[in-house]
Order: sequence, then structure tokens, then C-alpha cells
Amino acid sequence: MSHSTSLLGCLRFSLEQDQPIALATVVGIQGSAPKPLGSSLVVRSDGTVIGAVSGGCVESEVVLAGERVLASGQSEHLTFEAADGDDPFSTGLTCGGVIQIVVERVDADRWPYAKELLDAIDCDQPLMLATRLDRPGQQLLLTRDGSYGSLELPQLEAQLTDSWTHRPRPSFSRSWPSHASLAFDEEGVTVVIREFFPRAQLWIFGAIDISQSLALLGRDLGFCVTVCDARPIFATEARFPMADRVVCEWPHHWLEQQTISEQTVICVLTHDAKFDLPILKVALRSEAQYVGAMGSRKTHADRMSRLIDAGLTQDELARLRSPIGLDLGGRSPQETALSILSEVVMLREARTGRPLMDIQGTIHSSIE
Repeated sequence: MSHSTSLLGCLRFSLEQDQPIALATVVGIQGSAPKPLGSSLVVRSDGTVIGAVSGGCVESEVVLAGERVLASGQSEHLTFEAADGDDPFSTGLTCGGVIQIVVERVDADRWPYAKELLDAIDCDQPLMLATRLDRPGQQLLLTRDGSYGSLELPQLEAQLTDSWTHRPRPSFSRSWPSHASLAFDEEGVTVVIREFFPRAQLWIFGAIDISQSLALLGRDLGFCVTVCDARPIFATEARFPMADRVVCEWPHHWLEQQTISEQTVICVLTHDAKFDLPILKVALRSEAQYVGAMGSRKTHADRMSRLIDAGLTQDELARLRSPIGLDLGGRSPQETALSILSEVVMLREARTGRPLMDIQGTIHSSIE
């Protein structure tokens, strides 16, 4: 993706070509907020703005701060509270919460471990990047392969390393950074912590037209997308340029060789028993977060009967989402893909799928 359209692409271009940018990141939230921790915005030297830190409420002030940071090199720590409803020119949050945003200048000198950082992201490796605000270039990068640099704050470094080693990984990552926060040493030195977590896996079995739309939407939602089909005429990179991997192999043979985690999403779109049943025998006995299969209600009833005959338990069968997707009524490949991934998100977030206007309580399960 071009550096002009992607926040991560812009960061990559800046670090590799030594073209400074201002990077604004949400590092603190109190109450309701339009964007989660880690949400980021880039201001390039040519005035281009990429990304977002709110729903548009404070972006103008953050862009101005970014321009100042680019010019001065001095980081800024901003706090935005609720907007003044009587002042049409006030800047603040309409949702009533409080957010903290750090704005830093990023260039090759200030982020000296750019290659290691980008390599880890490219390999979907988890990482933690700690940056001192008072000393440009003073960073600590922790990846699966080791640590790089130092904050020259021994006690805080030890705490960060320990938390990095023992912290459970979140179940899902949408972007870089996946999460951000502030840390302080005993003398009050401010350190920005940015973390990146591997993308959740979306495995699509059946290289049909709906799979193309599902792969495209899945990629946009932050999944690492694999398309698998045994038919070489369909399982091609030319048909699925949006996928991370295209596998031409009998699906159940490929699936048996994979590590299936609680974050894995499996969508079976082949609606052909010779493909469906062997895949589902493996998938329904795994820890996959979501297992869905396409087909009519008649196909579903026949499939369930065959799976019972194959020895699957009622608990295993209860995990199957079939017919796949939510009842949205759409028929096109794009609408069907939306229906499927809407169900995936609903289950992942443990929500009802009902209209927000018909329910009470918070809109987001957790803004973080």
C-alpha cells in the first residue's frame, strides 16, 4: 500500500527514506472516547494528514500540534476534555470523555531501530516500543527475537521487560500500534509505550466469488487472510491479490498441518460435501474462535446428519455457524461477506447484533 494512503506505510516511508513526520497517538482515556488507545494520526511535512485520533472533534488542534512538532522537534502532550457547548469555536470531545495524546517527531535518528521494528511488523511478530519524550532517539524495542536499545532507566526497563514477558496477548489486533500508553519512572520521566500484536487469522476455504469479497473485507478489518482450495484453476494469486496467502491443496490436509488458536476464524464456502465435511471434522474439534459454513438449510441439515455419523458430539456441532452469517438480506458477494464478518465481530465482542437504538448500555464493550 502506498505511503500516501496508509499510516503504517507512511511510517515505513519516513523511517526508510529519513523523511520526518509528526506522529500523534492516543495514550490515555477517561470515560467515553471515539477512538481506542493506540489510535494514531500522522502529519507529513507536505501537510498531508493520515489516520485519526478522534471522530473529528480534535483533529484540527492535533494537526496544528503536529506542524509545531515538525518545526521545533519538541514533543507535546495534549489533553482534550468535553467541548464547551456554548462556544462554537471550542475544541473538545462531544462524547464527554477525556483523552490524552502525545505528538512526536519521527525520523531515522529518533527511531534508531526502524529496521528491527518494521521487520517484526512484517512478520506479524508481537513487539513493544518504549520511547522517552525528553531524549529523542532514546528507545527500547522488545520483539520475539530479542531487545534493542535502552531507555537508561534501569528500574522502568526491568518493569517493562517483565510485563512484556508475562503479559497475555490480546485476542485481536486491528492496526499499528495495537495499543499505547504512558509510563513514568521514579523521577517522573515520561515514556510512550506502543505495542503491536499479530493479526488474527481468517482462513477461507473455497476460492469462489464470495471468497474474493470476504478476503478483501477481512484484510480491511485487520485479518491475516488465507484462501485455500484444491482446484488450481481457482486458487491463484491473480484471483486473490488481496489475500496474504493462496494455498492450492486439499483443504483438510492443509488445515491438519496448521496451529489453530482461539483467534482463528474459519469460513467454509465450498458447499460441497467432499470438501466441507473433512474440513469441519477438524475445525469443530479445534479451538477456533469461529467456524462457519455456507449452504442452504437443506444442505445444513444433511451436513449435520453426516457430521453426527462421523462421531462429532453435540457440543462440537453447537459451535458451527450454519447457514453462515447474519440475517441482513443481501445477495451480492459483497453483502454476503458483510453478513459473515458482521457475525464474526458480533461473536468476538459478545454482542447481540441488534440495532443500537433498541438496546441500553455502552456502545463499545471496551474502548481499549
